[in-house]
This record gives sequence, C-alpha cells and structure tokens, in this order.
Amino acid sequence: MSSEMIKENEWIYVGDNRIPAYVINIISATEVLAGYYQNSSKAIKEEFILKNGQWEFKSSGPSGSYLSGSLESIVKRGP
Repeated sequence: MSSEMIKENEWIYVGDNRIPAYVINIISATEVLAGYYQNSSKAIKEEFILKNGQWEFKSSGPSGSYLSGSLESIVKRGP
C-alpha cells in the first residue's frame, strides 16, 4: 500500500495495534499527516510513514500537536 492509494479525509491504521488515524495531508508517497485519538482523551496530529507495507509513527518520541475544531471532532468520532 502506498499513500497514492489513499486520499485526504480517509482513515489509515497505524502500527501493530491498528490505531485509526484520519489523513489530513499527503506529504509524499510514503508519508502523511494524520490525526488520531491518544489515550481516549486528546486528538493529536502527527506525521506517519509507510514502512514495510504498514503505517508507523514517523518519530519515536512526542512530536505531534493538538487538533481543534472540526478536525478534532472528526478524530474523536473515529472511523
């Protein structure tokens, strides 16, 4: 799977736990900016990369920022 197969405003699933993430922006064929719901309390936007056919967090440490407004609502509702 590559990001060419997905579009903005669609959901991807990240990591082994298949965390749902809402695609906000496609950066490249293997990188997207997406929002996800962290710990059932915060809507976060972060960059994800496609690695070995699976979406993964780009950074291993905290690197996201909080979402607000309509994007926050979409992410909290989930797919």
